[in-house]
Amino acid sequence: MTLTIVPNSIAVDSDYFPTLSLAERDRRWANVRAFLSENGLDALVVFGQGRNANDSYLTNEDAHATVVFTPTDEPLSLLGDVPINRYDGAGARYERWTDSWLHGNPIANLAAVLKERSLDAATIGVVGLTSRAVGQWNGVIPFRTWSAVLTALPSVVWVDVSDAFETLTQFKSEEEQEMIRKAAALGEAACAAYVDAVRVGVRESVPTAAAVNAIIAGGGWIRAPFILERAGSHRFGWGQPEWFGMGGAPYALQKGDSIASEIFAYYGGFESQQQIDVVLGEPDKLLRELEDVCLESYHAGLAALRPGLRFAELAAIMDEPLKRSKTWNTGPMVQTVSGVLYNSATRIDPSVDPALSHLPKLPSGVGLDGDFEIGEGVVFAIEPNALRDGKRVCIGGTVMLSSRGVEELNTIPNRLVVVDA
Repeated sequence: MTLTIVPNSIAVDSDYFPTLSLAERDRRWANVRAFLSENGLDALVVFGQGRNANDSYLTNEDAHATVVFTPTDEPLSLLGDVPINRYDGAGARYERWTDSWLHGNPIANLAAVLKERSLDAATIGVVGLTSRAVGQWNGVIPFRTWSAVLTALPSVVWVDVSDAFETLTQFKSEEEQEMIRKAAALGEAACAAYVDAVRVGVRESVPTAAAVNAIIAGGGWIRAPFILERAGSHRFGWGQPEWFGMGGAPYALQKGDSIASEIFAYYGGFESQQQIDVVLGEPDKLLRELEDVCLESYHAGLAALRPGLRFAELAAIMDEPLKRSKTWNTGPMVQTVSGVLYNSATRIDPSVDPALSHLPKLPSGVGLDGDFEIGEGVVFAIEPNALRDGKRVCIGGTVMLSSRGVEELNTIPNRLVVVDA
């Protein structure tokens, strides 16, 4: 593929709200039926708990349901209660992929359905026992739920296919790519609102709220962790600010501070990410040096991205400027999005930073998390970050590899943003 950088074709303020068609439903169901055949499975049971709500891949609904899928039947959603939202005027506006559902005890219904279909001694794949999603490596199925499954269906041979199923969902169709473009456009609008709200004397909560408001007002949504944010002149931590969970006054921004957020902008269940980093007043020499490291990594990633490249190779290319510059990172330099399943290494060699010498113990890192062959339709958060001496810079947004080339779906967060102080 010849490298072509393509901007996002969806205007931030457009009155355009794409949806997935029944043709997309049929494509997905055909893919999963092929998946069953390739893996020697008689059926698949998907537990939809967790950040990525894997049930939605089969149903196009974010119900966190338990879904039964066989080679010949429509997916059956097992729900705790009757989905009455389908049947009022508001719900009637939306085309449903299937009307196949049962309410009540999901595990009792699962056992009854599998017995009714002569699958109570079958080989069945399960999604949710483990997960590639960050923080969900031990799965999303509660202990008592899985214990009840094993008790109710003692003769079923369960095969954990979570990794393979989640990887299957990484390769987006044309319709799915359009949903990603919309999600990234909402993220771009959130970045614009964020930057516009940053000024001296404003509490850090104000730009944070502006970003979230822009996403929802534009027809999008947010999911946990919702938004990450940190502000001040000295910061090497990353995550949600302490006032989120401890109370206290959000910090009031001052000249020379920087404020940064990781924005998670969703549209129709599809995630985009933006790493907005804003400085109040002209950045000092160290901030510019850290920005240069991030820019080198970002553009190296764009230049390398192509079908056939392995994720581990992309990660190594993007990590190299960080290692050479004697800086370290608190987040991956690159990860897949929608869902967040494959991550480059985090906290690479924090011992290079003298600002951490007072810590009782250096932070531990996580190495490269998995590998796969990249192809068209895979989406990334390209998010290089670099730290030293109590300063941090993180830039980047959502990038998609499509038949058009390398699509750079965000612009505002792709370098350090400077506002007047």
